[in-house]
Amino acid sequence: MNSLALSDGVLLIAALVIIMKPSASTGLRLSAAVFGAAALLGVLRFSNLLPLPGMHSFFSGLGASAAYPLLAAAFLWPDSAVAQSWRFASIFLIIAGAFGLIASALEFSLWGNILAMLAVIALLLRSMKDRDIMAAMGSGSLLAALLLFSSQFSLPPALQPGDFLHLFMALGLTLMATRSLRFPQQTTSAALTGVNLAPMD
Repeated sequence: MNSLALSDGVLLIAALVIIMKPSASTGLRLSAAVFGAAALLGVLRFSNLLPLPGMHSFFSGLGASAAYPLLAAAFLWPDSAVAQSWRFASIFLIIAGAFGLIASALEFSLWGNILAMLAVIALLLRSMKDRDIMAAMGSGSLLAALLLFSSQFSLPPALQPGDFLHLFMALGLTLMATRSLRFPQQTTSAALTGVNLAPMD
């Protein structure tokens, strides 16, 4: 089987685990749903079970231009409506996706890549500022995924550039979700003790 189908399968599993975690933030779960949809279509495409390259490209683009920014918003502003409300998270995703479609129509192909990179860099800088090791590792993995894919790094014949994107995304999302699941307990503990565990300037 094509290595891309296998690595997309790993990303799909990671996304499904996050989606099924009710304690994860809404923004994170909706972002994971978009990434999961792209991964599912990737498995079907690269395994030749049901090739739908147009749909796969669409959801991959939606992930870059909308899901990555939504993921960043959910972590940078965890108490916001975008992070906690399905309605506002969906509105954010639709609007960001619409801008992505406009950019595509205007043949501005770098739009999604730029947004994804900015979102991940913002996550990494914030996690480093807060000294949040888990979030830093997660956002660092997401950044590695984007950089390795954009540089077309590969280890032929075993791993293609897309494999590094899928595997590091799966790792990064899993680590970020672990951080997200810990956040409510950290907040509660801080409220009880009066200690600010993660200063948010």
